[in-house]
Amino acid sequence: MKNLFLYILIIPLLTVSQNYNGPESVEYNFWGNNSITYFISNSSNGQILALDENGELSVFVNGINTGPHGLEFAANFTDSNLYACSGGRLYGFDSEGNEILNYNLNGSFLNGITNRLITESINGGPFDVINSDLFITDFSAKKLYRYDVLSGTHDEICSFTKNPNGVLWDGQNNRLLVVCWGLNAPIYEVEVENGSYSTLVNTGLSNLDGITMDSCGNYYVTAWSSNSLHKYSSDFSETEIIMSGLSNPADICYHPNDNIIGIPNSGNNTLDFVGLDCNNSTIPEITYNRNLIKTIDVLGREKTDKGFQLRIYDNGSVEKKYLLK
Repeated sequence: MKNLFLYILIIPLLTVSQNYNGPESVEYNFWGNNSITYFISNSSNGQILALDENGELSVFVNGINTGPHGLEFAANFTDSNLYACSGGRLYGFDSEGNEILNYNLNGSFLNGITNRLITESINGGPFDVINSDLFITDFSAKKLYRYDVLSGTHDEICSFTKNPNGVLWDGQNNRLLVVCWGLNAPIYEVEVENGSYSTLVNTGLSNLDGITMDSCGNYYVTAWSSNSLHKYSSDFSETEIIMSGLSNPADICYHPNDNIIGIPNSGNNTLDFVGLDCNNSTIPEITYNRNLIKTIDVLGREKTDKGFQLRIYDNGSVEKKYLLK
C-alpha cells in the first residue's frame, strides 16, 4: 500500500481557542459560499461556531438546548443544510443559520451522524431526485437510526451490544461503519437494509470517538485511550498513529478539497488539523456494471467542470467527487 506523507498544519488558533467550549464535532463548509471554512459544535454551551479562512471564530447558531454534538451536511433535490444532534432531537440549519428542522427522534443521546446520498427514479425515468439518508447513533440507548431528509421521517435500524459513537457512510464499499466506546472497542460494519452488523475489527483501543475516510480509501479513527489519531489501511490490515498528544479527540472530518482532517479536542478546548498527501489518482479503478447518466452539483444543475460533483449512474448509485481542475 502506498505510504502517504503527512504534515501538521500550524494555524493561528491560540487567539480564539478560549471560545471553544467542549468542541465535539467539526464539519467543513459544504456550501462554500463565503470565507467560512469549518463549523464546530460547542457542546458545552449550545452553539455551533464558524471558523473562517483567517482563523477567526464567530457564532453561527446559538441557543441549542442540549449539546450540540455530531454535525453533518445533507442534500436533497432542492438544497443542502447543516444538521446537528442535540439530546434526542435532530436540528437542521440553512446557510444563514436559520433553523429549518427541529425533529424528535425520541432518542436518548444522539451523537454520531453521517449521510448517504441517494437517488430515486420517477416513473421509470432517469435518476433525477436527489435525497439523503442521515444515519445517527444513539450513544446511551445503543441504537442506530435513519432519518430520511426528503420525507422527514425516521426509523430504527438496529441495536448494538456496545455504545456506538462516531459513524461513517462508506460509499466506496456501500456500507456503514460505526466506532464504539468502551474497552477493546470494535469497529462495526452495518448492513443498513436489513439491520445486521458484524465486527470489522477489534481495535485494541478504548473509547473510540470519530471516524472518517480520505480520498485514497484510508480510514482515520480518534481514540481517547491513546489521545491519538489512528490511520487504517483500506482493508484494515495495517494501522499507525499519525498524530498523538491530543486531548479527548472527538468527531473528526476530512476535507476532500484540501486533504485535511479536522480534530476537535474536547479535553482542552482546541482544534487541530492534519494535512494528508493523498493522490487518489494512485487508487486502482474499480469497474462496476453501470453507466453514467449525468453529472450535477448539489442543486441539481448539470456540470462537468471543477468543484463538487454528484455522478449519477443507471443502477441508482451515486459518487461524490471534488475536482480541483
